Amino acid sequence: MKKLTATLLALGLAASTLFGAVSAQAGEIRDEVVTMAIISTWNTLNVYNTSGNYGHCVADQLFERMVTCNHNGEYIPRLATSWEMSEDNSQITFHLNTDATWHDGNPLTAEDVVFTLQAMTNDAVDNYYRAEFSSLLGTDENGICANPEELGVEAPDAATVTISFKKPKAMENILSSLCSFMYILPKHLLDSDDWSSINTSDFWSAPVGAGPFKYVKDIAGEELQLEANENYYLGSPDFKTFVIRVVPAASLTAGLINGEIDVVGAGSIPLADWETVKSTDSLTAAAVSGYSYQYMEFNLSDADPDFQDAAVRVAFDKAINKQLIVDQLMAGEGQVAVGPLPEYHPYYNKNLVGNAYDPEAAKSELEAAGFDFGKTYRLIVPQGNQVREQSALVIQQNLLAIGINVNIETYDFATLLDMMRKGDFDLGLLGGGSNIDPAESSVIVKPGSAQNYSLLTDPQWYDLVAKGDSLVGFDDRKEAFDAYQAALVEGQPYIWLYHQDNLWAYSNRFEQIPMEDFIWYNYEVWTWKLK
Repeated sequence: MKKLTATLLALGLAASTLFGAVSAQAGEIRDEVVTMAIISTWNTLNVYNTSGNYGHCVADQLFERMVTCNHNGEYIPRLATSWEMSEDNSQITFHLNTDATWHDGNPLTAEDVVFTLQAMTNDAVDNYYRAEFSSLLGTDENGICANPEELGVEAPDAATVTISFKKPKAMENILSSLCSFMYILPKHLLDSDDWSSINTSDFWSAPVGAGPFKYVKDIAGEELQLEANENYYLGSPDFKTFVIRVVPAASLTAGLINGEIDVVGAGSIPLADWETVKSTDSLTAAAVSGYSYQYMEFNLSDADPDFQDAAVRVAFDKAINKQLIVDQLMAGEGQVAVGPLPEYHPYYNKNLVGNAYDPEAAKSELEAAGFDFGKTYRLIVPQGNQVREQSALVIQQNLLAIGINVNIETYDFATLLDMMRKGDFDLGLLGGGSNIDPAESSVIVKPGSAQNYSLLTDPQWYDLVAKGDSLVGFDDRKEAFDAYQAALVEGQPYIWLYHQDNLWAYSNRFEQIPMEDFIWYNYEVWTWKLK
């Protein structure tokens, strides 16, 4: 079995001239249809309001990012051909590929990058990922800039963008944020005197991007049909039609074997089918380790007193048999989580000791804390991820074993997130980890963050992760992030469950597909070559 584990590029990352400029001429586009399956739906084509990682599968095809990341954690050119950080780490300059054009034929320039940053830091524009922009000069702690003219972004010329920060930032931190969250928007189609019009623009019903594929049509929640961008500046795709289809995990194997699916793009092949997939001659399969994590959240809103006591949360952690989940539900294809960072992450705290599975201690500690065993608690779970759905049953049984009654309720992803925002739950299961940034989890511990679905109001964990995020040198950052991870174990604002390998496969219609890069929602579909 092939296992690919991502590692971070040396932290003293040099300017991207290491990689050189990337450009290619359009080739012959074959009149073929290729279908990529994802196990859950995107909830909108507005790339800044998609509230789950499945939206990145779509965004990567339609829009451009400054840089992307490969499976080794190396930042590689996309729209930016090269970049350099100032000596004091207060400013980064990107040099853009001058061959990039929008799907309507207009050139993509530095002004589009400036416009995108101004829009996404404007309070009148909805931006689910706004916290990722809070390092920019001119923004407040929530990533909002009151005056677009004061935002720290400039375009000295059509091919150069300079971004300034409130405080010195590590290059890896900036590239990680820009890699994952900044999709460039067309100024000529979205600019108006009213910033709020971006939210309601008809643009999002048939978006015009600059990526390798153009929008054709979609069936909301089911399927998106795209057409090859013959003028894509990194080289036209090898095939004309690309379909992204939502397929339940249980149907992935049948779809791969009968040819209805060409590649699994997000979500994992069920473990029960894994041996079958690996032994099928028409398929190439790989188990790919990444940096994602699964967790259980508590309703920590001030209106819900059940889980405010850290002793209660720690006891819950001791009550859950995480190793059983990894061994039985995942057949060992993963590891128990102690925090958001897996053991192979360069910022992992090697001195970290998690709470051992100890149901007797858990029950005793809950009794000492005065926990209400007479109540039935609601555990809400999103549909689609089979291991996550099955882990809910393990958690339910583990808690019942110490006298806690839990009802499991399953919802589609968009409905579940809406319920969490409203506090309509007691416990919930979610996942995170869309980039290698050690501060990635800050968004779920930041009071008031759009991704703080636990409704956590205590800032202690966010203050620690923000400190690490504010530092530049690796040693200083490592010390700060070690303290953050230790505090997560001590206070357990979330129950970190497991890090799961991604079980992916593609049809041997293709010579090769870089599946290992999918962990960063970097698909490089223009490089996929049919035999």
